[in-house]
Amino acid sequence: MSNNYDFVVSGAGLIGAITALQLSQKGYSCCLIEKNSLPEKGSCDNFSPLSLNYRSYLILKNYGLWDEISTYAHPIEEISLKSFNSLNRLSFNSKDIGLNVLGFVVDRRSLLSTFHKALAKRSNVKIIQNNSITNIEVSIENEKLFTLYLESNETLEPRFLIVSEGVDSKIKNILKIDSKIIDYSQTSYVFNAKASFKKNTAIQIFNKYGIFAGIPSVKNNFNLILSINSNYKDKIFENESPNINLLKSIFRGYVDNLHDLSFVSKYELVTSRANEIIKDNILLLGNSSQLLHPIGAQGFNLALRNVDDMINCILTDFSFKSLYSSIKSDRDSTFSNVDFATNILASNKIPSRILSLVAFNLLKSSSFIKSKFMESILGIKNYPYLSIGIKE
Repeated sequence: MSNNYDFVVSGAGLIGAITALQLSQKGYSCCLIEKNSLPEKGSCDNFSPLSLNYRSYLILKNYGLWDEISTYAHPIEEISLKSFNSLNRLSFNSKDIGLNVLGFVVDRRSLLSTFHKALAKRSNVKIIQNNSITNIEVSIENEKLFTLYLESNETLEPRFLIVSEGVDSKIKNILKIDSKIIDYSQTSYVFNAKASFKKNTAIQIFNKYGIFAGIPSVKNNFNLILSINSNYKDKIFENESPNINLLKSIFRGYVDNLHDLSFVSKYELVTSRANEIIKDNILLLGNSSQLLHPIGAQGFNLALRNVDDMINCILTDFSFKSLYSSIKSDRDSTFSNVDFATNILASNKIPSRILSLVAFNLLKSSSFIKSKFMESILGIKNYPYLSIGIKE
C-alpha cells in the first residue's frame, strides 16, 4: 500500500477506530495512526463502564457490529433521578416511548477490542502504531492533498485528515485550534462494586456533595461514577478510601448491600469545546472536538453521531462542506442539555433548586414533554432508522 490515502485518521481509540472501520467498509483507503501500541484485550480485570444510548445502539447495529457487542452489553430499561430531596424524583422508562430498552452499558475495552478486531480484517486499512504526526503541509502539486510528516520521518498524503487524538491533541496545536475550557471543580471517581439493585435500572442522584451515578453491568455487578465537588472530597473519602456508610446513605432507596468497591479510575472534570471543528479537509472528532461532563453519559454518544454524520456526508459529495451545520447543531443541543443538568439539577443554589423542582414537575405532568425530552437525550429525535431497533 502506498503512502497515498483517501483518509488518514490520527488516534486509534474508540472514535478513531470506528471512523477508520466505517470509511474502509465504504471502500475508502485509510491509514490509522496511533501514538501508542494498540491495547491487548484483557489487560485489566476491572470493568470500565461506557453507556450507549439508543441511537448509538442503532448506529452500531447498522454498522453490522451489534452481534458481537450484544454478548457483553447490559441493557438499561429505566433511569431514576433524584435531585437533592424526595420531591425531586423522576424515572424514565423505555416503555414511556415504546421501546424495550433505553440503551446499554458495555466495557469500553471490550468495545475497543471489537473495533480493532474488525479493523484487522480490512485490507484497505493500514495501522501504524507508536508513531504520530509532527507537521502538516498542503501539497504543492495538488491542493486537495496534504503531506503529513511522521515522527518516524515517513510521509503520508491523504485527501482528508481526521483527528481523534483526545483532548490533548498534538494536531490541534499544530493547526493552532484553541478550545474553550470550563473547570467544574469536581473529580470523577469510577468504582466497580457489588450491590442489590433494581434490575436494568441506572441511577443519578444530585446532592451537595456532587453527582452520584449507579449503573448496573454484566454478572449483576454495579458501577459507581462519583463526580465529587472539590470542597467535599474529604467527606466522601477517608484516606483515599470511599466512605462506604455515607455512600450507602446516599443510595438508600435505590441500592442495598453496597460492598466490595474496587477502584477503576479517576480524573478531574473539565469541559472542552474546540473553536473550530472543520479546517479545510481536516475534521476533529471525539474528545479532540469536545469533552463533556459525564452527567447523562453524552460524550461518546455525541461523538458516534458525529462519525455517522460524517460518513453520510462523505458518501453524498466526498467533502466536509455540508457537515459543519449538522455537527454544530447536534453539539450545541447536547451541550445545552448537559449545561442544564450541571447548572440547574446539580446546583445547590436556591434559584436552581426552584427551577429544578419546576422542571421535574413539568416532566411528571406532561407525557408529551417527557417523551420529547427522552428522545433528545437518547439521540433519536427525528431519527429515520428507528425501525431497525428493539421496539415494542
